[in-house]
Amino acid sequence: MKRWIFVFYSLAFVLQTSASQYVYQKVSMEMLTRTTRKGLISTLKAKIFYTSEGKMVSYYSDPREMLVINNKNGDISMYDIKDNSVTQKQNFLFRTDQNQMFYFLENNKSDLGLAKMGFALKETKFEDGLKISVWTPPFSLAREISKVELVHEKNSPIFLGYFNIKGKAIKKAYFYNYTQVASVYFPASVTQITFENDKDSIVSKVSYSNFKLDQEVSDEYLQFKIPDNAKVILN
Repeated sequence: MKRWIFVFYSLAFVLQTSASQYVYQKVSMEMLTRTTRKGLISTLKAKIFYTSEGKMVSYYSDPREMLVINNKNGDISMYDIKDNSVTQKQNFLFRTDQNQMFYFLENNKSDLGLAKMGFALKETKFEDGLKISVWTPPFSLAREISKVELVHEKNSPIFLGYFNIKGKAIKKAYFYNYTQVASVYFPASVTQITFENDKDSIVSKVSYSNFKLDQEVSDEYLQFKIPDNAKVILN
């Protein structure tokens, strides 16, 4: 179960719109994640469901059936369908408005939540048609992170990088293959690189597809209720 907590948090590192935009109530998409670590490749397949009220449901079908339900309050339930067991937690990091997907679906792409997390804008510059903003970390992260760089092309983020106090990259994310979902543009492909040390890194490539809106979205998982007899796992 701890592995799924790690996976969910890593994905988070994947809906306030203006009046002129189409406001949807439900969105669903399919997600395929391929991760390479130390020469080994693992795959995750899931269907993601999101509501305008901040509820998010992720149904993982491979490699194991798992249902992850969380909301804007940071309440999260991870239900193992085969074992009929559930792990429940409450944490700020699990809030749906802390999920990177939220900022794209809400068309809040200007800083991808950096300001909300306590980062301060240090400078903004323009190079070759790209907007590059540099952010300094809050005091609580100052020993781990020296800066964050966010790059926009035509108002859409294409790169997000975290750097340690030695100036070396510790995490990079690339956003591309933008597709229109309702009135917003969503990156259908995301590549994330996490540097464990100078020699080893974890590379994850996430692909989103089969986007659906409102009446097209099935309520099967959004309305799913964890069985009362599910075994509660305490961590």
